[in-house]
Amino acid sequence: MPVDSGGNVRETVRRCLAFAVLMTLLLPMVIAVVLGLGGLLASLGDEVGAAACRRVGLIVGAVWFIALAGTATASGIMALESGGFRPEKSDSPPADHS
Repeated sequence: MPVDSGGNVRETVRRCLAFAVLMTLLLPMVIAVVLGLGGLLASLGDEVGAAACRRVGLIVGAVWFIALAGTATASGIMALESGGFRPEKSDSPPADHS
């Protein structure tokens, strides 16, 4: 599939980065609420509900880890694509400081 000078790829990576950052910020709050609810249910004697909340918290934690990896990967792609890490080439030989 031909890409016109990287414009579609750049926009796709940008959208992925925005989504990954959003998930990286929101999922810890979801984990806290779910695990807090699990603790409340455990204190009320509902062990089945508490176990379900622990499992949901574990799944959300795994999704959060994937979002962190996606954020790092998309950020790296954007940084490399922008050309910010290209070494400077000099036409003159190094100066002798002896």
